[in-house]
Amino acid sequence: MAAVRGAPPKWKVEAVEEIRRIFSSYPVIAIVCFRGVPSNQMQRIRRDFRGKAVIKVVKNTLLEKAIDALGGDFEKLKEFIYDQTAIVATDINPFKLYKMLEETKIPSPLKPGQVSPVDVVVEKGPTPFPPGPIIGELQAAGLPAAIEKGKIVIKETVTVVKAGEVVRPEVARALEKLDIKPIKIGLDVRAIYDSGVILTPDVLAIDEEAMKGQIAEAFQKALNLAVNAAYVTEETAEILIMKAVMDAKNLAINAGIFEKDVMPEILSKAYAEMLALASLLPDEALDEDLKGRISGLKVEAKVEEKVEEKKEEEEEKEEEEESGEEEALEGLGALFG
Repeated sequence: MAAVRGAPPKWKVEAVEEIRRIFSSYPVIAIVCFRGVPSNQMQRIRRDFRGKAVIKVVKNTLLEKAIDALGGDFEKLKEFIYDQTAIVATDINPFKLYKMLEETKIPSPLKPGQVSPVDVVVEKGPTPFPPGPIIGELQAAGLPAAIEKGKIVIKETVTVVKAGEVVRPEVARALEKLDIKPIKIGLDVRAIYDSGVILTPDVLAIDEEAMKGQIAEAFQKALNLAVNAAYVTEETAEILIMKAVMDAKNLAINAGIFEKDVMPEILSKAYAEMLALASLLPDEALDEDLKGRISGLKVEAKVEEKVEEKKEEEEEKEEEEESGEEEALEGLGALFG
């Protein structure tokens, strides 16, 4: 005769109902892992999130039952329920929530027997330890330790454990002695549900500095486009007015429009054109004043010409030196085959 299954315990029914209520009351739900988080750190996290979010450690089976009862888009969360699970319910933006949860993590040492999630590299250099038995412990962990100038030093940079490897006890002890904490422990986000959308860490992890740079670049390009297209906005109005003033001045100068704002530039242009024309005339066609002015221009032109010639000579000399070096190298190459 088949056994008759009794009704589920009242506490389980109440727990499932509470989870359903939480999911229904908040638009943003994070599924997080809390494995390895010490109780004192968990208490601190709860204090930091008080008034901002509800953090609840749940049994996976009860969480799945609550999601089954809710149905709909919540079903997508079931693939993220495994190991030790907690939920964080809030109305905070999911990207901001992810950043806040990442900030709960603190540096932590690796434990003996733990599978390392990262490569652990110990850099070469001095340690704070004087000569003593600790040198043997470091060497047992695979570290090339030696004594130099009254201190224990690591002679070479070495990877003591690779990602995916089990941490040997002697390695864990050596890393603890060296105060190397290669991992961070805290609430590890698996997924965040936001009004029907599932966001995973690869989407939520944003490089803020890179994002600021991209926004600044986009703004500059948009500003350039708006200015060149004469599109008037609050940001482009001043630039467009300045550009219009410059364009108007250039037009007035080139067209010889006698306006008081451009008269100094028109006179300067006319003076330069007059001197250029006078320099083409024979000396007997010029008075002493013009000869003096043109003479001054010729002196300036000669000085500029000499400067340019000197610059060209220096460039030619540099090219000759580079060519000589290349020929010498080719000769050495031919000599040694």
